[in-house]
Amino acid sequence: MMIEDMLGKKKMHFSLIDPDKQEPEKAGEIAKICEEYGSDAIMVGGSTVKKREMVHDTIKEIKKKCHLPTILFPNSAEAVASNADYIFFMDLLNSLEYKYRKGEQLKGAKLVKEWRIKPIPTGYLIISTSKNPTTVETKTKLDIIREDDVEKAVEYAMYAECIGLKCLYLEAGSNAEKPVPDEMIRAIKNKVSLPLIVGGGIKTPEMARKKIEAGADVIVNGSLVEENIEKLKGIIDVVKNWNS
Repeated sequence: MMIEDMLGKKKMHFSLIDPDKQEPEKAGEIAKICEEYGSDAIMVGGSTVKKREMVHDTIKEIKKKCHLPTILFPNSAEAVASNADYIFFMDLLNSLEYKYRKGEQLKGAKLVKEWRIKPIPTGYLIISTSKNPTTVETKTKLDIIREDDVEKAVEYAMYAECIGLKCLYLEAGSNAEKPVPDEMIRAIKNKVSLPLIVGGGIKTPEMARKKIEAGADVIVNGSLVEENIEKLKGIIDVVKNWNS
């Protein structure tokens, strides 16, 4: 079954590997461990990626070591690589800049078509949960959504569903102090039928369990993959046990 068909059908875990954080060979080794632990896909991308060659080489090494599907998580058209299986083709919903709502997407669309990468139309919503801005929050001027702005987040989610996006990615950011609040996830899930991907600040199995209970369909870990990968298995086990 294709990834896009599995979204919302069962709980899943995606591991995020940032090409900027290690050499491609190391990324391949990390992906192998993620697969052994039970992750369902490898996302490749980050807020500071600048070179397509780096993304391509990272995916190449991942595919040597790992059989999981690869999903591009691009910060720009330059981060689109021809050897990826999928791409989260994202609308950064609460960005106030044309570049992140349409500009980079226009540049990237022709590459996605030419290279036959499977696009997953995704609403990307940044939730500000930290005192200091995370890296992704510094890259664009935002209509800021704080952790208690539940109604605003719900409105964006309903908008995403109305324009036909296929899933909604709620992002607290790399190394966020706190993850996206359970109350916000629950409120969105009560109003829209979109599969919900939740990432940023999910550091323990208990946090992952609460996100799933609130309505998350996919848990994403990035910083944990890079810094404390041995802790990843407990989180993935929570996701897998939910389906059993």
